Amino acid sequence: MQIYKAVVIVFLCEIGIILSNGEELQLPLDIEEESNEELHRPKKNCTNQVRLISESNNLSTEGYEVYPGQFPYHAVVNIKNDREASTTLTSGSLITPNYILTCAQGLHMNIEKHENTYGFVELGYRYRADQERQQVIDFTRSGINIHPQFTGGLLNNIATIRLEHPVTLNRYVQSIRLPRLSDTRTFEMMEGTSLGLEYNGTMRYLRNQIMSTNDCHTNTQIICTNAYIGGAFCNRLYGAGLVVEDESGPILIGVTSSISWCSVNNPIWYMRLSHFRDWIENSSNYVFDF
Repeated sequence: MQIYKAVVIVFLCEIGIILSNGEELQLPLDIEEESNEELHRPKKNCTNQVRLISESNNLSTEGYEVYPGQFPYHAVVNIKNDREASTTLTSGSLITPNYILTCAQGLHMNIEKHENTYGFVELGYRYRADQERQQVIDFTRSGINIHPQFTGGLLNNIATIRLEHPVTLNRYVQSIRLPRLSDTRTFEMMEGTSLGLEYNGTMRYLRNQIMSTNDCHTNTQIICTNAYIGGAFCNRLYGAGLVVEDESGPILIGVTSSISWCSVNNPIWYMRLSHFRDWIENSSNYVFDF
C-alpha cells in the first residue's frame, strides 16, 4: 500500500488549519522546491493549498517526540491582528524571563497587514497538551522588535518579543544561553537540535549535522544543517532554535529561517546568532558573557 503524508507547500504565504475549537491557524512556512537549481514560488492565492508527498524519500522523518522538561526554552508563538480572525503560528526561544528570540517573518507579515499586531506565547512541555505544565503570556505590538534590515527575504530574519510579564522559571520553563562574545566557533560538524510541531498538537525534534559555510553556499549570517546526516524533518516551524551542546550544556546558535519540503534533502537555513549579538543585546535585556 502506498503511504502518503500531507505537508504544507507554501512559500511566503499562509496555510489555514482549522482547530477543533473553530479557530484558524496560519502557518507562514518557507518551502523550497529544487528544480533546475531555482526556487519556484506558488502564487499569492495559495492559501489552503496542500500537497500529498510520497514517503519515497527514505530520509524524511516525523522526528522524535519531546518528553517533559526536555527543551524548556522552547516557545510556541501565536501572532494575531485586528483585521483577521486567524492566528499565525511560529516558534521561538526564551532567552531571558522577559524575552523571546524568534524569526521576523510571521511578525512582519502581520504588521504589514495591520499595525495592531499582538499575540501570546506558550511555554512548557508540549503545545496544547499537558496544559498544567504550561505558561501562556501575552505580548503587544510595542513588545515586537524586528531587525531593521529585514525586508521579507531570507536575510536578517530575526526578531525579539518582550512578554507582558516575566515567566516563572521552573523545570519546564527555562531560558537558554547564547554564544559568548569571545566564542568564535562556527559549530561546523557539531550536532544541532531543532524543534517542530505535529498537527495533532505534539512537539517533535530532530538532530542534524551542522554544515560548513562553503558547503552551504551562503554568507556568514547563515548556518545550515545537513538532511543527509540526521534526516529531513517534516514538522519544522519558523523561528525554532538551533541548539548545540558543549561542556557547559545547551547553547542557542541559530533561529530557523528557511524550511524545505521533507521530500527533498535541501539544507535548512538558520540565522547565525553570533552575527547578531549587538542587535540582540540592544533589542532585549540579554547580556552576553565575555
